[in-house]
Amino acid sequence: MRRFEYALIHWTARCAALLVAGAFFVLLAGELINPHSGPPTEFRDWAGIVLLTAAIVGMLAAWKWELAGALFSLLTLAAFVPVVGMRRYDIVGFAAIPGILYLVDWLLRHKRPDVVLR
Repeated sequence: MRRFEYALIHWTARCAALLVAGAFFVLLAGELINPHSGPPTEFRDWAGIVLLTAAIVGMLAAWKWELAGALFSLLTLAAFVPVVGMRRYDIVGFAAIPGILYLVDWLLRHKRPDVVLR
């Protein structure tokens, strides 16, 4: 693998994290500005909000701490699915892309540090 491929994975992870975080914040802003439903009432609702927000924070933290942020993001997304009862795995898979790419980037940087850009 050449330097270009490493750089592509490195920056794709960051761009994907910004895309997912941006989509989350747009949905959050829309819900705050014009709520379409009442406030969360059940524990499951609150737990889902906290877990999804934590996953987004993990994606953004992975910009600096790749391994910790990637693992935190992926683990909170994995916890989000059964807690909320999520059945749309394609959406969760889309949200997991940055964490997977950060993890791949970290693994590649530690496997071949001489090739990877800093």
